[in-house]
Amino acid sequence: MTQATGTGAPKPSGARVHYVQVPRRTATWRWLHWIQFLAILTCAATGFYISDPFFSAQIHDLMAWDIAIHLYAALVLDVMIFVIAYLYLYSRAERGIDQLRPTRENLERLKEAFLNVATVGRRKRFDSSGPDPLNALFFMLLHLMIVFQLLTGLQLYVEGMTGNMSSVGAWWPELCRICTDWTLPVLGGNVGVRMAHYATMWFIIAWAILHVYYEWWRTVVWKQGDIGIMFGGHKFVTASEVSAPGAASPGAPQPPAAIPVPDGGAEGAPGDAA
Repeated sequence: MTQATGTGAPKPSGARVHYVQVPRRTATWRWLHWIQFLAILTCAATGFYISDPFFSAQIHDLMAWDIAIHLYAALVLDVMIFVIAYLYLYSRAERGIDQLRPTRENLERLKEAFLNVATVGRRKRFDSSGPDPLNALFFMLLHLMIVFQLLTGLQLYVEGMTGNMSSVGAWWPELCRICTDWTLPVLGGNVGVRMAHYATMWFIIAWAILHVYYEWWRTVVWKQGDIGIMFGGHKFVTASEVSAPGAASPGAPQPPAAIPVPDGGAEGAPGDAA
């Protein structure tokens, strides 16, 4: 008896599948991921309280502290966006821009990755050991929403500055206004900016739910340990998927060298080149 593998090649039923460990995310990328997660979580929690102060305990300057924490978490998140944008263009380990270029190979892999989801894993004609354009597109959507939150949030921030002054001087509110005043006519004034900022947070929360579901789905359907990438930096694929000729689309980034995981042996560790 034979049974079908992920690559479509039959193998004897009950045969032992040899998995290899493939490096996917460096420690730098993993730190960025979790710092971004904590910053979004903090901004959401404090932002909902700013919108609706549901907790009215007698805590001195509670709203002032809440706004300050919201602002600092937002600044951390904004810095993360700039760092991620730099790594997307110049990372030595994995440049996200390579997956976002509208090349023929990327469009073909994007189509196959989407069809893999649409058919609930029944069709898999792309190399899943490396990054795929569908996930890259998914993350680009998140980063665009965060940039929008940056612009609308700074506009709400300078709105409360009386006399156009700040603790660091007038240059800071002036710079914020130059970058964000365009949101007022586009979104219908301060109320429109506030509502757009609030609504986008719900979209980001919905994105996070879909992201967790998609990673869980990949882990269950592909059986490659994708959900562990942001914890240990690796995933596991069968040796045939790594070495099969034509497994990856022509011109697509090749996955890093696979690291065998022998029974009871020590695992190799890739370098952390961000």
